[in-house]
This record gives sequence, C-alpha cells and structure tokens, in this order.
Amino acid sequence: MDVRVIVHLIEVEERRLHLKLACSSLFDFCRRRLNMSEGAAFRRINAARLVARFPALLAHLQRGATHLSTLVLLRDFLTAENVDELVAATSGKTKREVQELLVARAPRPDVPSLLRKLPTAREGAQPALMLRPPVAPAPAPRLEPLSPERYKLQLTASVELRDKLERARELMRHRNPSGDLAVVVEQALDALLEKLERERLGKTTRPARNARPAKEGAITAATRREVFARDGEQCTFVDHEGQRCPARGFLELDHIEARARGGSGAASNIRVRCKSHNLRHAEEVFGREHVETKIRIRQRKCGEAATLTSEDDSPFELAMRGLVNLGFAKGEVARAVDVARQREPGLREAADVLRGALRVLT
Repeated sequence: MDVRVIVHLIEVEERRLHLKLACSSLFDFCRRRLNMSEGAAFRRINAARLVARFPALLAHLQRGATHLSTLVLLRDFLTAENVDELVAATSGKTKREVQELLVARAPRPDVPSLLRKLPTAREGAQPALMLRPPVAPAPAPRLEPLSPERYKLQLTASVELRDKLERARELMRHRNPSGDLAVVVEQALDALLEKLERERLGKTTRPARNARPAKEGAITAATRREVFARDGEQCTFVDHEGQRCPARGFLELDHIEARARGGSGAASNIRVRCKSHNLRHAEEVFGREHVETKIRIRQRKCGEAATLTSEDDSPFELAMRGLVNLGFAKGEVARAVDVARQREPGLREAADVLRGALRVLT
C-alpha cells in the first residue's frame, strides 16, 4: 500500500487544508477531491488518525506487516505500549482471525440465544429452526432510488416509533383510507420541517413589525431569515478555484467582522458557514490556541450546568432553558440557578426559579 496517502491525510487534517478546499470534513475531502469510495475513505482516514497517534504504525504499513482493514479492527485496542505487539500478533491474519484474537484478549459478555423460524428460501424448501445469537445491530437507514421520482426507504423502528406510526395512521384514516405509511411519514416531516425552520432559520408567517432593538452585534430573527434565504441554506465558503463548500448540515451564522471586534449583526456582516468553516474563520481571527481554550471552557461550563438538571429538578431545567433562550450564556445561567437554589431552598416551580435566577443575573 502507498503510505504516502496516509501521510498526506495526516498533514491535511493537522493543517486543516481540506477546509481551504471547500470541504467541510476530511471524509468530504477524500470523496470529492481524491475521488475515493466511501469505504476507501473510511479506512484511510482511520489509518491516518491512528498513525498520527502511534507513529510506529507507519513503518508496519510500509513493510506490509498490517493493512488498513486490520487497523480499523484494532483502533479501539491500540495503546502506545502494545502497538508493536498487536501488529505482530495480527500480521497475516484474516479479518475473522483478527476478531477472534481480539475477543480472546477482551471477552465480551454472552448474548442470549434466539430461536426463530427461517423464511423459506425457495419453493419446496422445508422450513427450518435455527438456534443462534441475535443478529448484529441493524444497518443504518437506507434511501435507494427505484425510479427517477420514487425511492425506497428502509430503517429499523423501535417499539415507540412503531406505536407512533400506527397511532398516526389510525388518526388520519379519514384522509388516508388505505393507511399508506408514506403519506403518514411525509405529513409528519412537513410538520417537523415547519418547526425546524422556525427554530433554525427564523421563518415565520407573522414577522414582528416593531421588534425590540437587538444587542450590539446580535443576530435578530429577521436577519437570520434574510441570511439563510440569501445564502441558499448552504455553507458560503469558496476556495481559490471557485468551488463552494456543499455542506448543508451543521450550518451556523458567522460574523464576517467578528462580534468581539465590534462587528454588527446586520445581514451584510453575516454569512452562512458550516461548523468546520466557521471554526476555521474563528481560528484565523483569534488564533487556534485561543479558540481551543474557549471551547474547553465552554464544554466545562456545559458539564457543570448538566449536573444541575435531573428528572427530580425539572423546574430548574425548564428555567435554565428559558434563560438560555433569552440570550444568557449557559455558564452564567448555571451559576445563577445554583445561587438561587442556595438562597431559597424551597423553590419548586419553574417560574419561581426563573425569577430568582433573573435577580442574580441582573
């Protein structure tokens, strides 16, 4: 195997070069820029990240002592201490042999046996009973084209999802007499999309005429609607060849002139960026180390806030969500709610908690 590709991918990810080429992820870079299949991209990205953690693997790959499929199996077992030993133990072995070696080293608990009737494979075949462990987890949902305008959707439903589908089907029988599940799913998605468009894109059928002035640099709902419509709900990053990032998921609104440096919340200063390219812009403005420090602080604050919420503390959780929706930072909200709890131990209603926390915040 040509290990230069692995070295190349390590360098690309470390220097975030894929972002400069309008790719929202390393996987996207491998698929669109290097024309790899999904399986090839998955194996090579895993190998690159493992080599970055354990440089000794590069020599093993160069001399053929291990290969990409084996590294995918070993990724959760490798440590700095056992790299050479595990590679030697799995060298030359098939996928099944590697799996058997790994479960021998780290046994998993037994699974209950399953007794089920196998479907008849062909006409005249005898039905059979088979005693075996349950099958592996169901594959991810698939959407396959059947014709230019028709698709096959396949997924595994939980009991809860099945019950919801059945109830929805029965409730709309007057409009869908045949009980066609495709009709149920499509109308459910219409309702979900309407909700998500309000939350994420700021869409509304009744825009406020006399909205309150926003805080300096804050993005109003009207601006959110305008920017997402203007940018087509797609990341706006364009590389030096004029190629635009195709990402439509994990979209965020990015201040062209950073808000921390006085950038306004006007639509002319706001653009749609995917999470990766938004992060890249922040690193260009403030430096990678500064951004990573801020992310760690925010994650720690979110962890602290999570400790304050549980099923028994639902009023506190509701109050915290309300305050965050009002624009307060999660870390500040967590501390304010905690102070309110200490000042008034008898708080039990969300409205009381909200008022108590607001007094602390203001």
